[in-house]
Amino acid sequence: MIRSILEWPVRKQLEGESNILNRARIKVLSYALYLRLFTTALLLIFYIVEDYKFQAVRVAILLGIAVIFYMAVALGFKWQRAIHTAILIFVAIISTNLYVFQHGFDLVTLQYAVIIIFCAFYGLGNHWGIIYSVVALSPFILYVLLGHQLGTQVPWGPPGSGRVTIAILLFHNFVFLILINYYFFNSFYDTINDLDARSDELRASLAYLEDSRMKLETEFIHQKHLIASISHDIKSPLRFLMTTTGRLSRNHPDLPTVRAISQSSYRLYHFMKNLLEYTEFRYKHSNVELSYLDLHELVAQKIAIFAPEAEVNTNEFVNGLTPGVIIKSNIQLVSIVLHNLMDNANKATNGGIISVTFADFRDEMVLSVNDTGPGMDLAVRDWINSDQKQLPTSDDSAQNFGMGLLIVKEITSLIRARLYAEPYLPNGTSVHIIFSK
Repeated sequence: MIRSILEWPVRKQLEGESNILNRARIKVLSYALYLRLFTTALLLIFYIVEDYKFQAVRVAILLGIAVIFYMAVALGFKWQRAIHTAILIFVAIISTNLYVFQHGFDLVTLQYAVIIIFCAFYGLGNHWGIIYSVVALSPFILYVLLGHQLGTQVPWGPPGSGRVTIAILLFHNFVFLILINYYFFNSFYDTINDLDARSDELRASLAYLEDSRMKLETEFIHQKHLIASISHDIKSPLRFLMTTTGRLSRNHPDLPTVRAISQSSYRLYHFMKNLLEYTEFRYKHSNVELSYLDLHELVAQKIAIFAPEAEVNTNEFVNGLTPGVIIKSNIQLVSIVLHNLMDNANKATNGGIISVTFADFRDEMVLSVNDTGPGMDLAVRDWINSDQKQLPTSDDSAQNFGMGLLIVKEITSLIRARLYAEPYLPNGTSVHIIFSK
């Protein structure tokens, strides 16, 4: 309750301050204000009682300044500016004591210099501490340079001051010094304790992260072994199934069941092949290695692979690239992307033409897979042209693209390319792989 009353004038400054040291500075400012009001009021009373009118008038003026200062801080006067103002008031007191009112100095005046130094260093930092220390000592240095004698005895207080008034002055200065030291070092220790607590948290987090890293490394090794096992134990049987059912489908074109099995095994094999190649690539390579590749040759290889499936769907593949078209990219990843796009085009088209073309622009190179099928669903086309990663699962037609298109979209970002889909006139779809130069 008492602390909340003492901190009332600086409540606005404390609300917006989270730094421990600055909060201590603000609190000391508030406590010092109350101390100054209390001791100045006592001084005024005793100077009046002792009938020392000159000092009474002077202290009354200082009390008025303290009240105005209190009101300004309570209304939100910035604490840094308040400390600057308080220090300048103390400098004015020292100067007037030396050159106007006392024509000399006393112990209280010397204490004001000490208070200025403490206020500057603790309240404003080293930079202002040095500046204001020089400012505080300059009146004394100038006083000596002007030929004034310091004397062997320094009076306790201003001339005419009684023991009580001197005691009040010394009490104020000593209490202020105790306050500023107490709260500064209290905030210092709080900061150290806070840093120690955060260091303990960081050490615990690092230990947890190290444990997680070890677990991930173990899981990574397990996944590599699993991929190797799948490649060896699943891909080979699927290849055999695909070639066998493909041969049966060609030998018995009148059997729709055999044809359906052939198409399913073909798609399953190539999906597994692309998925395993992509997964294996991600596990083995942290960076995508680029090399020069012949796109015409790569397209020709893919057309040879799709020839049996195209024959079943009565489609025709056209390699629209001229020989010698070279780009710098990753051949394994470009192969996966091209394979998936040509496979999707072949699946979506019956009795049509699937062409692969290339265009070279100033800033981009575009490899396009065009088909004369019924056209791509608008939701899927918008998804291809967007930055979204997840397929629009609310539409059933989007599911026909499955994981293949998801993989393709992720791979294009790895090879510094992007996908763009648009209608292929008069009917069909064009999916462009746009490489940045």
